[in-house]
Amino acid sequence: MVKVPKPGKRVIVTPRMLRAGALALATMGADTSEYELVGVVYRAMASVAPQTKSQDHTPPANFLEVMRIMRSGRRDV
Repeated sequence: MVKVPKPGKRVIVTPRMLRAGALALATMGADTSEYELVGVVYRAMASVAPQTKSQDHTPPANFLEVMRIMRSGRRDV
């Protein structure tokens, strides 16, 4: 079961995290699957993320949860 974040809780993404994700994405080959791309970008961004002292933070349990998190920040323009 997917754990829904509390209303008002935000995920902070820094410019450094975006650069790390973009660099990881740019270095991947054309024959890489979407699953591998998401995993590489997520790990690259997480490696430079600011460390928090929050004890209630849990990493995504699986790929579907990662996709839900990524989709939640996307807005249709």
